[in-house]
Amino acid sequence: MPEPANNAGDPAEPRRRAEARLAEKRFKRSSPPGNHEAAADPRRLLHELEVHQVELELQNEELAQARDKLEILLEKYTDLYDFAPVGYLTLDQAGNIREANLAASHLLKLPRSALVTLCFKQFVLAASLPGFEIFLEQLFAGPLRRGCEVTLNVAGQPPLMIALEGLVFESGQACRLTLTDITELKRAEADRLILNKLESTGVLAGGIAHDFNNLLTVILLNLELAEMLVPPDPELAQFLAEAKRSSLLSRHLTAQLLTFAEGGSPIRREILLARLITESVELALSGSKVRGEFFLANDLWPAEVDEAQMGQVIRAIVLNAREAMPQGGVVGVTAENVVLSASEHASLAPGNYVRIRIADQGTGIPEAILPKIFDPYFSTKQRGNRQGMGLGLTICHSIVQKHQGAISVESEVAVGTSFIIYLPAARKLSVEENSPPPAGAAPPGRVLVMDDEETVREVVGRTLAGMGHTVELAPDGQTAIEAYKNALVEGRCFDAVVLDLTIREGMGGLESLQKLLKLDPRVQAIAMSGSALDPVMQEPGRYGFRGALTKPFDSETLQEYLVRVMTVRAASWRRP
Repeated sequence: MPEPANNAGDPAEPRRRAEARLAEKRFKRSSPPGNHEAAADPRRLLHELEVHQVELELQNEELAQARDKLEILLEKYTDLYDFAPVGYLTLDQAGNIREANLAASHLLKLPRSALVTLCFKQFVLAASLPGFEIFLEQLFAGPLRRGCEVTLNVAGQPPLMIALEGLVFESGQACRLTLTDITELKRAEADRLILNKLESTGVLAGGIAHDFNNLLTVILLNLELAEMLVPPDPELAQFLAEAKRSSLLSRHLTAQLLTFAEGGSPIRREILLARLITESVELALSGSKVRGEFFLANDLWPAEVDEAQMGQVIRAIVLNAREAMPQGGVVGVTAENVVLSASEHASLAPGNYVRIRIADQGTGIPEAILPKIFDPYFSTKQRGNRQGMGLGLTICHSIVQKHQGAISVESEVAVGTSFIIYLPAARKLSVEENSPPPAGAAPPGRVLVMDDEETVREVVGRTLAGMGHTVELAPDGQTAIEAYKNALVEGRCFDAVVLDLTIREGMGGLESLQKLLKLDPRVQAIAMSGSALDPVMQEPGRYGFRGALTKPFDSETLQEYLVRVMTVRAASWRRP
């Protein structure tokens, strides 16, 4: 091994090291006695030769060590280059690929030997090409590290969004690029942006739904007042009845807005599905060339569903079927009772279910895309020059899952598509506190109505007056409490109180009721709101109300609730 060099930069150092090694060798062997002077010159020459020989040996050893180190470094570099988590490419000034690592080969779906013969620009989408050419030109114009983002078109793959970073080397004749796949990152950023927009839009949707329900209530009750006041006319009666029906169907729109605005968690209750299925299908097919055929079991079990959300699911599926049959056709809707065993359906617990099948005779869904139809933002529909958002079936899937149900699809191209929905069932329809009793005429009484919307309280007041009741109106909770106090003092107690839950500037219905109960524990109050998802509307009795009127409502529904509360009020006054 060579001796350590303390003065590696000194030109005489190799000779000193050689002299030292030679002296060591001579020390190990003894010189024979003789005439030293006579042999001095040959020995000096021999010494020089030996010194040079040792110098060469030392240099060979150092070169061997340097070569070994270089080979180790080259092996490490090759491993780092080939197995790096990002792609590496070496390009010349024209953009031709001269080298590629394994990650770049994987990204571009070609062997490295094939990549070396290609120009990188052929992978860049046309929309990204001008930006890439500017990037390449600027990169070779100076020594600075530069970056850009491009979209690549790789055969058999969706477009890839790639972040490029480059640096020039080899005296400006080539550049090294790193390729980082940022497709998922960009998609996540886009999803976050959409969610932020949806959250903001949800707040707006809630306000729109509240105002819209108030307007629908005014429209419905005024239509009914018109029916009572106009002279008998069959044609006019038909027009008014159709306007009422359309107004009632518009409730589905506000229900969707409120579901969207308030988080989408279902408020499930046991309902009979036949009416919901029929109305939802007919609404979705209205005005089209497609007709519905219904095969609903006569003994169909009630199902535990959020009525508004499940109507949305059925309408969305039927609208898809309608679009699949632009020339007309038939949508077959079947509903039946099924009892599932433990192993019969992989995603459902054993038990009682209602199975709904919605089948069309449309174009069908290709087998290649069938597994993707419930994926977020996947869509085959076009909206002008843009692809559809693809949220409809995703929302349907989410709603059904939140109901502890399941949804699946079967399809055959040119034959049609069937959606199958399983919903948890109940053997008996429970009697809910919020379900109105059979309609009947409420005896004339005194009713207090509180709502901050003048048009709503006025039309509710006119409707109640038309039923024979004496009505007092209040714009907020404080005014309503004062009116109730005065009535108690004068001995003219109110038989029923209708309180709007949401008052923009003032005391709302819930707080007002708490104060009224302190004045009169027998107060009979009905909650009124445009949001069926409000906890008070879902469980009115828990908060002290005798019922809950969801806007929009008609005069018949209003009368039914008054029958209930006035009956209870009369019974409470008769008690000893």
